[in-house]
Amino acid sequence: MRRPIQPSDASSAERDIDEQAATWFVKRRDERDASGDAAFAEWLARDEAHREAYDAVADAWHALGDLRGEDIAHLKNGYASRALESPARRAFVSRFAVAGTAVALAAGPLGWQFLRDESRRTPAFARRFDTRRGELQTVALPDGSTLQLDTDTHLGARFFEDRREVHVTRGQVMFAVQSDADVPFRVFARSVSVTVVGTRFALRCTDTGLEHGNVRIDVEEGRVRVEAMAASGVELVAGQSVSTDADGRLGHVASISPDDVGAWREGRVSFDDTSLARALQEFERYTPMHVVVDDPTVAAMHLTGSFDVRQATSFIRALPRVLPVRVRKCGSGVEIVRAG
Repeated sequence: MRRPIQPSDASSAERDIDEQAATWFVKRRDERDASGDAAFAEWLARDEAHREAYDAVADAWHALGDLRGEDIAHLKNGYASRALESPARRAFVSRFAVAGTAVALAAGPLGWQFLRDESRRTPAFARRFDTRRGELQTVALPDGSTLQLDTDTHLGARFFEDRREVHVTRGQVMFAVQSDADVPFRVFARSVSVTVVGTRFALRCTDTGLEHGNVRIDVEEGRVRVEAMAASGVELVAGQSVSTDADGRLGHVASISPDDVGAWREGRVSFDDTSLARALQEFERYTPMHVVVDDPTVAAMHLTGSFDVRQATSFIRALPRVLPVRVRKCGSGVEIVRAG
């Protein structure tokens, strides 16, 4: 994990990455074209530190949403001059005003926590939870809420006297929130915030496999309010779902079966007219696949069905029965090619 960067000790390389992340954060919320998407994807893939820096900027921006006026003034008076040291940071502050000041300065979840503690009180509870690939974890929070973390999931939880917060950097989480109307529970993931009192819902925020970079919320019971990009939010009830689009804006509310919410907890994944490439990426999130697909027409083939993510080998063997493909040995793995 990258350590929080303070202005006095950050290396030049770290500052460059943080400024690049801040710049990309701004660009991703303005109008973009396909070339911009490709450049952003290339920048993310170049170094894991890029993804960490970008997620940290997003986390900090989400948390700024409920700062009080006097807190913003504190940040402005104490930190604005240092945040304007470079053109990239000046551009960020120009776009997001004082909020950008804190984001540019606090390049990391712990860095942001430092600033929040300076302007507000220290949280009564603060923990980070992470799972590795193939690992599932159930977390009991002090308020009686529980979180079920899917494979490769990373989040931080902080409880204050008047609010409860969870910031999801990446992965899938099933929330069972203990009702407390006086202490709202909010979940942040990229451009999205979810506000609940007491309910059960799932949130997904991944860069590969299903959804592919979007944030999705599925409600099993109760009611939640979902907001994104400072636009009018939507309220979801049991059996409803909503996802963000490529620009981080909320799409249309869809109907789902409450029984299918968080199916990954039982080792199941459902594909609904999903491309083979995305299906393979989804399995890859749980276990190494060693599968090669060089033919774009094969990668674009679509399939539908419910599968066991723990049985990747069985899934591969079954493909010739549902798609016009065949599977052949390729080094230490297999290759999927067109039949015939």
